[in-house]
Amino acid sequence: MEQFLPYVVDHPLHRAMGVERIEAAGGRSRIEIDVGGDMVNAAGMFLGGNVYTICDMACYAALLSELPEGHNAVTHDIHVSLMRGARAGDRVVFSGRVIRRGRSVAFMEAEARVGEDVVARATVTKSILAPR
Repeated sequence: MEQFLPYVVDHPLHRAMGVERIEAAGGRSRIEIDVGGDMVNAAGMFLGGNVYTICDMACYAALLSELPEGHNAVTHDIHVSLMRGARAGDRVVFSGRVIRRGRSVAFMEAEARVGEDVVARATVTKSILAPR
């Protein structure tokens, strides 16, 4: 995990979406975002594409915390349901968890919340890549 997670945090797109830190251990992850700036649309709402991307990122981090050294993963399916909007100034907490991991495929879920309110839920399937 230590090999790939810093790249995820430092990626320019992820930085632009407000990612500063990712916590991941034991097949679970947590990412907190303060919504603002370029992360909102003209109506002042958190962009849905950012929600999708950060849900995927939360699942990736959760999976990385369980993979053997040198293994990586790529998304092969994602489904995100947006349930309510988040506004500029909101703090959105994303959590990811691994549901089942095989040798070549892993199934995960993510949730985004503002306080007790669910903003989005996602299911993500990733293909696991062995080191070359």
